[in-house]
Amino acid sequence: MLNTENIRRVCLPVLALMLTLGGCTPYATYPPVGQGEIAVPWMHPIPQVMGKALGNTYQRTSDSFVSAGTPADLVFSLPEGITMGVWTRVGVDTGVENARMATAEDLTNETPIWSVEQVRIRNRRAEVDVIYPTPGGAYLRATVIFEADPFKAYEVSHFQRWRTEVDNPLFSLPVDLPSDEDDDGASEDAVGVETETAPAVEE
Repeated sequence: MLNTENIRRVCLPVLALMLTLGGCTPYATYPPVGQGEIAVPWMHPIPQVMGKALGNTYQRTSDSFVSAGTPADLVFSLPEGITMGVWTRVGVDTGVENARMATAEDLTNETPIWSVEQVRIRNRRAEVDVIYPTPGGAYLRATVIFEADPFKAYEVSHFQRWRTEVDNPLFSLPVDLPSDEDDDGASEDAVGVETETAPAVEE
């Protein structure tokens, strides 16, 4: 029979482990690059850091796209496999009032598009690669780096520009997943730009 001291010895370590696990975000990459990582695009904090990274990159790179005193819309694209609910959340989390999903017409009209390429969660650190437009029509990559204190939101700590041109972004359209999935969306096409080694400018 367990006495009070034995209960403490058994329960306190279990409680501490539960609190520790509850406060940690696992290693995850989206789109995934290996079989060992568990990553779904609606898993916290992936939607939040995608939105914040897009908003941060847009604020730093959109000055060249002001027409008649009006800034260009934040037209954004996400990787494949993302539901409409997550797209909507990402748009809100950008903090940009004129944020909207990219369309096929935007590609035809050569509308500037800001596109999430990849998200990497490493416990209290997160990195999001964003492809952004330049006035000459070329696209470059930026990496937005986040840090988070335990039980607090991820906040931008660094912003790096990579001075090597990348392919123009494609866009993804939300498509419903099977009804037995936790969320309800996937998409047709993905941004397909490989990470490159290039000099960076940190801001």
